[in-house]
Amino acid sequence: MKKVAIFASGTGSNAQKMMEFFKPGSPGSARAMVSLVVSNKSNAGVLEIARLHQIPVLVLDKEKFFRGNGYAEELKE
Repeated sequence: MKKVAIFASGTGSNAQKMMEFFKPGSPGSARAMVSLVVSNKSNAGVLEIARLHQIPVLVLDKEKFFRGNGYAEELKE
């Protein structure tokens, strides 16, 4: 099973379609699962949609993103 991370910073309408397509029991569930939603905005609507789908979220800090390995370890998890 492939794990997919969605990177979004807006309302999340496109991300929501992806979450619904890959949710357990749906047609896409045999292909992959959305395991993380990543945003650079702590107030992005997509984060609430992810929480409703019980998908973990990661809010990126721009400065950390550009330093060293940034969020490589968090994304590997």
